[in-house]
Amino acid sequence: MLGKIARLASLFKKYKLHAFHLIVNPLLGKEIWVKLAGKRVWLNFDSATYYHLIHSMDKVQVLVDAIPAGLRGAIVDGGANHGIFSLLASQRFPDSPIFALEPYHKVLPVLKKNIAGTKVQVVEKALAAEDGEVVFYTAPSSDQVGSTIRDNVVEFTDKGAAIVESRVPAISLKSFVKTQGISRIAVLKLDVQGLEFAILQHADDVLDITDCLLLEVVLVEQTALDLLEKARKFFPYHRILNQLPYGADIIFAKQPI
Repeated sequence: MLGKIARLASLFKKYKLHAFHLIVNPLLGKEIWVKLAGKRVWLNFDSATYYHLIHSMDKVQVLVDAIPAGLRGAIVDGGANHGIFSLLASQRFPDSPIFALEPYHKVLPVLKKNIAGTKVQVVEKALAAEDGEVVFYTAPSSDQVGSTIRDNVVEFTDKGAAIVESRVPAISLKSFVKTQGISRIAVLKLDVQGLEFAILQHADDVLDITDCLLLEVVLVEQTALDLLEKARKFFPYHRILNQLPYGADIIFAKQPI
C-alpha cells in the first residue's frame, strides 16, 4: 500500500493535474497519453506503465540530447517499443532518415500512432544475429518487456505467470543496412534486452560506417564486458548518460563528446 501511495505521489509531482487523466482513463478503458516535446505521446497501459512514466521518459530525452549536432546519415532505433526515441530524434534531426525496428504486435499500433506525421519508417522486425525468425518472449503483465532471451523476461514476470512465446521475423544489422541502401549511420541505438552483443558481434562493417552508438549496458548480462569491449574498439569516446540498476545508458562516439 505504501508503495502505491509513493508512486501516486511521484506521478502527481511529475505530471501535476495531468496525473488525474493518467489514473482515471485506464479505469474507464481509455487510452492514456502525455505531452512530450510539444506532442502527445500515447502509451499502452499495463502494470509497468506508471514506473516508466515516472522514471523513463526523461531518460529517453537525455539520449537524444546527447547525440552530437551535425551528424549526417541514418538513425536506426533498434528495439523502438512505443517509438519515443524515434519521435524525439525526428524532431531534432528532421532531415535524417529514421528507422524504428520493433517486432512486437502489441506495441506496434502505439508506435505507429506516435510517429504519425514524421518521416520515421517502421520496420516490423527484430534486430538479431541472423536473418529469419526468432522466438520472442513477453511478460503477460507488461508490454514494456520483450526479448529473444527468455531469462530476461522471467525476472519481470509475476511468480507463477506463464511467459508468452511467439515467433517474429528477424534481420541482422548487416542485412538491414544492405536492404535499406544505407551508406552512413549517424546514430545506432540498441535497447534489445540483452541481445546487443549478438547483434554487433559480426557487424564490423556496419560499425565502421556508424558515427554514434547508444547502448543500454546491464552489467549482470553475461555478454556485458564483451559488449563494452566491442564498442570501445570502434568508438574511442564514451560518456555515461543515465545510471540504471546494475548498469547505464552509454553513448559511444568517433568524435569527442
